[in-house]
Amino acid sequence: MIALGWVVAAAALGVWWVLWRLVRYPGGWTYAFHEEHREARRVLEDARGAVRGLRRTARRERWQAQAAVKRAEWTYRRRVRRAESELEQLHTPHRGARIEQLGEIALYEHAVVVRDDEVALAGLQVRFELGSSKGTSYVYLTPPDGRERMERYGDAEYTEDAVRRFAVQVQNTAAAAGELREQQVGSVRAAKAKLREALSATEQMEAAKERLENIRARQDADVRLPKARVALDDARSAWQCRTGRRPL
Repeated sequence: MIALGWVVAAAALGVWWVLWRLVRYPGGWTYAFHEEHREARRVLEDARGAVRGLRRTARRERWQAQAAVKRAEWTYRRRVRRAESELEQLHTPHRGARIEQLGEIALYEHAVVVRDDEVALAGLQVRFELGSSKGTSYVYLTPPDGRERMERYGDAEYTEDAVRRFAVQVQNTAAAAGELREQQVGSVRAAKAKLREALSATEQMEAAKERLENIRARQDADVRLPKARVALDDARSAWQCRTGRRPL
């Protein structure tokens, strides 16, 4: 059964090859297969091969140049995106990990959250006060914009010492955040310079585009392919004169 399948496949392949040959060299069996017309078939096939080879070479050269342009553009865009991302992260820092929470005030590495209100730590001033009534203490948070926030703590749930320690912790963390922000000024400056450098680094991209344009111009001016096409047309005409059929 397997042997029969191979026989059928071989027969089908043979039929396909004969049909392809008849189409390739039209005019009948003699012109497609007979030794008498071998030289005419060779001339026609050589002319076809010359055109095919020149086209293939030109396409490959253009494709390689176009691929180089795309790679250069992708590299340029990736570099710019990275520089933009770094700068954006510096401008919009996250609150960081939570350090401590007392009542409705949650202290994070770079911010405090009072209920749902987030306040940046940099520049924040913290003040502790005892209330007029016994067993009550207050923590005041004043950011640079002056919009003060206050949180009240009752002694039944929070001791005075615990509230004082928390207020000091918030103040010290705010001071550290302020120092970090001063350091980030230099980082932002460097990130901006990096972005400007990335935006101006178009040399490779422009060189790849110029090379592509030069290849196109050279190929347009190249006379080899037009001459090969003329030679192929002559070979087709000669075959037509011989057989009465013009090949493709």
